[in-house]
Amino acid sequence: MRDAAVERLVKIISEKNDDDSGGKGFRSRRPLEVHIGLAEGWFSLFLVAIVVYSAIWCVQSAGWVEHLNILTLTTALGLIGGVLAAKQQRFSRLLIHCSAIGFGLLLAFWQTAGAFYAGSTAEFVRALQSWFVTITHNGSTSDDSIFLFFIVTLGFILAYTSAWLVYRTRSPWLMIVANAVVLLINLSNVDAGYTIFLVVFLIAALLLLLRFNLYESVKRWQRQGLRYADDIGWDVMQAGALLSIGILIFSWL
Repeated sequence: MRDAAVERLVKIISEKNDDDSGGKGFRSRRPLEVHIGLAEGWFSLFLVAIVVYSAIWCVQSAGWVEHLNILTLTTALGLIGGVLAAKQQRFSRLLIHCSAIGFGLLLAFWQTAGAFYAGSTAEFVRALQSWFVTITHNGSTSDDSIFLFFIVTLGFILAYTSAWLVYRTRSPWLMIVANAVVLLINLSNVDAGYTIFLVVFLIAALLLLLRFNLYESVKRWQRQGLRYADDIGWDVMQAGALLSIGILIFSWL
């Protein structure tokens, strides 16, 4: 009995030493891990980007003013800023929105100055002052740089608001309606061949609604402790894609 007690004590001491050495070695060799992801999935962000860019591409095709190609970068930054603002929980909404609008104005100012005035911000400031004096005296102006400045600013705000509506307020319908208004206004000023933007918009919008509702349903099932198939996401999205294409073909006919 005494031998058994001694053996048990030796075993406990050896296990403790192994745990200590292993823990120290693990802490010393532990790599720096950085996890970047979206709970809703990256595919949902891809669909949001397609919906927004369908409207932006249509604006570029309408050719309201020169240098509309800068909207591509502005829209991307607006989407990234909207997702980051929606996911953060530290700062207040008012501070975040004011900062985003300020950044959008500065970005539009910088890009417009580079497009029309070779990067000279002083000349663009004088153009803005001249425009302000003109409109305050009931005048009109044909300065394209001012028009581009407003379009770029609104493009950034549209992208930022779209991401916020989806990932913070959980209202993808409002995001789709806002972009649909922009898309339809510009479709009335382009050739009939550009209706492809509407087709892409509708498919992405339908898939986004399906993907978002599926995500919300899965979260609700998990809270209720219900079981569901692991591949339900792929099956639902596949069926939704076929259904969306079928609806578009039927409506086209």
